[in-house]
Amino acid sequence: MADWKFNAKELADIIDGTVLVDHGEVVSGLGTDTRSDLSDQLFIALKGEVHDAHHFLQQAVEQGAKGVIIHSELSQMDFFQDKAFVIKVHDTLRALQDLALWWRRHCGWKVLGVTGSSGKTTTKELTKKILEQKLKVHANEKNFNNHWGVPFNLLGAPKHVDAVIVEMGMNHLGEIKRLCEIAEPTSVVCTMVGTAHIGELGSKENIAKAKEEIYLNAPNATKVFNIDNEQTIEMHLRAVERGEKSIITFSSFRADADIQLRAVEMTLDSLQIVGSILGVSGEVSLGVMGRHNIANIGAAVGLALSISFTPQDVWEYLNHLKLSAWGRNQLVHLKNGSQIIFDAYNANPESMAALIKNIFELSFRGKKMAVFGEMLELGEASARSHYAIGEMVGNADIDVVWFIGEHKGDFERGLKATGFSKTYFISDTYEETLALKFGSMIQPSDVVVLKGSRGIKLERVLNAWEPVDFNK
Repeated sequence: MADWKFNAKELADIIDGTVLVDHGEVVSGLGTDTRSDLSDQLFIALKGEVHDAHHFLQQAVEQGAKGVIIHSELSQMDFFQDKAFVIKVHDTLRALQDLALWWRRHCGWKVLGVTGSSGKTTTKELTKKILEQKLKVHANEKNFNNHWGVPFNLLGAPKHVDAVIVEMGMNHLGEIKRLCEIAEPTSVVCTMVGTAHIGELGSKENIAKAKEEIYLNAPNATKVFNIDNEQTIEMHLRAVERGEKSIITFSSFRADADIQLRAVEMTLDSLQIVGSILGVSGEVSLGVMGRHNIANIGAAVGLALSISFTPQDVWEYLNHLKLSAWGRNQLVHLKNGSQIIFDAYNANPESMAALIKNIFELSFRGKKMAVFGEMLELGEASARSHYAIGEMVGNADIDVVWFIGEHKGDFERGLKATGFSKTYFISDTYEETLALKFGSMIQPSDVVVLKGSRGIKLERVLNAWEPVDFNK
């Protein structure tokens, strides 16, 4: 919980606002949900594409808010007398961002910025696990990675923490630039560039351009680079050409990288890696699944080094580190003992391909089964991307497959192009009868993968099977 407190005048000075109503109230903390207790909190009337929080001001005050920030005229100003102060600004979103920047500067934390087409959240969680072994760390919860979420994250960070980790997402060019202006990161990394958000940006080149903003708009930050990904390799070369001095590189293949990590053994719930960190060799076992996570581990190690962790520290803290984030390579069990990999928080072609490759290269006594949900936000690339995933699944020796989504036809054509002759189901949307039929086929020695975009809500499939250790 943040420990900031403001009266109306202090707050108005920070956000360049005009105090309209004030009876000496003091606010502490930022309230956003008018259905919950907002006692003594500040409520900012943000306007989104669907909802305008100006319509919920009275509810916010009735729930205990002691201050509100508005940018529209209010017809019932008398309501706020003796209840809450009112400050008017030109733009409430800008006010939120300016307040977050003020708090960030006032506290003076190390701020670690993370972006990338895949791996942002895993890198954030890995970094937090490493850093909190010796530091007080705050990191964003939920999906707080956009022009609203980053300010919420910063304003939720206590003054006394040492480091704040900030995910930076984007849908358009210029968005990460603005997030850097708000967060002023002291260390930054782009995990990799893939085709997530290609529907909005139109090309992989534009995605790379948008992601590179994290390096171009953090002039004094230590920059951590993945030198195994084509686009981030180019970003690294441009940084060197600009004369950047504070650079850390990571790789699974290159001997010239500062961080060299390689997977030597993998199970459904662990990854054994060997390598070298700034010349210090090591070997550790982590509670993380999938070779694709090597890049995320490398990024997290780079961020730790950027704030003066030693290689010896990092090797020690990596050993037996375990991740258990909802919907991200989450190992779940059914009553009959079968194992489910639930990875349905997000999906794009690169993460989908990585999961298929990583899981099904393992040997199992039972069947290999999979439920795939559509990959959203791919725009014109959707048809060919789902066809390609269908081909990959057809070549992966999977015994039973179910695809859910509007692009089921593209997936099916790719699947059939490989000569796939095993059992498969396709549907536009979730169907409980299919979920139960699929579930009846799962035997104790089988392994099942669920992977898809968050909007497909694949947890409905898993819940139909009545897992014993899944937080719905």
